Amino acid sequence: MNSKLTRYQQRTICSQLGNSKLKLLYKASIHGFTGAAFHQRCDTRCPTVSVGYNASGYVFGGYTKQPFCQSGQYVNDDQAFLFTFSGEKLNKYPVTTPVYAVKMIANSGPYFGEALVLVNGNQAVVHSNPGNYYTFNAADVHGNDLKLTECEVYEVEESTEIEKPWRTIVWESEKRKELMESIRLYKPMVSSVSQIRVLLIGAVGAGKSSFFNSINSVFRGHVTSQAIAGSSSTSLTTQFRTYSLKAGREGKPLPVMLCDTMGLEESTGAGLDIDDISSILKGHLSDRYQFQPLCSSAIGGQQLRKSPVLKDKIHCVAYVMDACKISIMPTKLQEKLDAMPAERST
Repeated sequence: MNSKLTRYQQRTICSQLGNSKLKLLYKASIHGFTGAAFHQRCDTRCPTVSVGYNASGYVFGGYTKQPFCQSGQYVNDDQAFLFTFSGEKLNKYPVTTPVYAVKMIANSGPYFGEALVLVNGNQAVVHSNPGNYYTFNAADVHGNDLKLTECEVYEVEESTEIEKPWRTIVWESEKRKELMESIRLYKPMVSSVSQIRVLLIGAVGAGKSSFFNSINSVFRGHVTSQAIAGSSSTSLTTQFRTYSLKAGREGKPLPVMLCDTMGLEESTGAGLDIDDISSILKGHLSDRYQFQPLCSSAIGGQQLRKSPVLKDKIHCVAYVMDACKISIMPTKLQEKLDAMPAERST
C-alpha cells in the first residue's frame, strides 16, 4: 500500500507536529469509499492526519489528536486544524471552536466539525461548509472540486530518525566553551556514581583511542596521546582501559570516564569477544584487563570483579565507526555489531 503523499509533503506536515512520521492506515481506492471501511481501519487510532485528493490537483485535509469512533458526538480538540497545499507551501487553518472540532459519524470518513467531511455519506465526495468551526476559503482549500479521487488517513507516530545524517554544528568559540562547561558541571543523578562510564565500541582502526585522545587534548589544553593509537590490521588496544578526563593540566577529574576496548574484527576468535562485552557492561572487568580473543573473560583465568556495584558498570555505549567504510563493512563484522544491542540489554 503506497502513500499518495510525496515525501516532501509528509515532511512538511510532520514539521507541524514535532518529531514524527506518518503511517498509512486507510486508502479509499483500496479499502473502499465508505464510512465502514474507514472506521474499521482507523477507529481508536490517534493522532491522525486525513488527506483528500481531487482531479483538480488539490491536496487537502485535517489533523486531530482524538481517536476516531462512531458515537455520533462532537469531540473537543484544541489542536485540530485543516490544511491544504499550495504548491509546496502548507496553508493551515486552526479550529476556531474546539468543542466542535471533530464529529464521530458512522456513515462518513473523517468529519471535521461541519466544515470539512471526507467520504461524505459513503460516497467519494467532500462536504465543505467554511465558517463552521473552521475559517477558510473553499476555493483555496479544494478549488470547489468536491469529487474525491483518493482519500488517505495516516497515524502520526513518534520518530527517532533525523532528516539529515549530521547535526548542524555551530563552530564558534563561545559555543565550544558552553559545551565544555556543561560537561564540567554535569552531575550523575545517583550520588554513589561520581563519574559516568562511557564504553567506546568499534571495529579495528575506527578511531576509538584517537577519539579519547582528541577529547582529552581539548580539556587538557594541549595535544595528548595517552591512549595508544595508530593504523594496523589488528587492534593496537589489547587491554580494557578506563581513562579519566581532567579540566586543564592540574585540573579536577571531569564527571565522565571513557572506557576503551579492543577493536572488533571480522574473523572468529579475533578481536573483542561478545562475551567480553557482556562482562564489561556489567562491570566485571577492571582497568588494564588483558583481552584474550581465544578465551573470553567468562572463562578466562584473570581476576574479575565478582560483585560490581553501579559505579563499576557501563552507563552509556558509544559506537565509533569510520564513515568512509560503512558501505563496505564485512558481513561478519556487521553481524557482530548487530549482536551488540542484545548484549547491551542483558
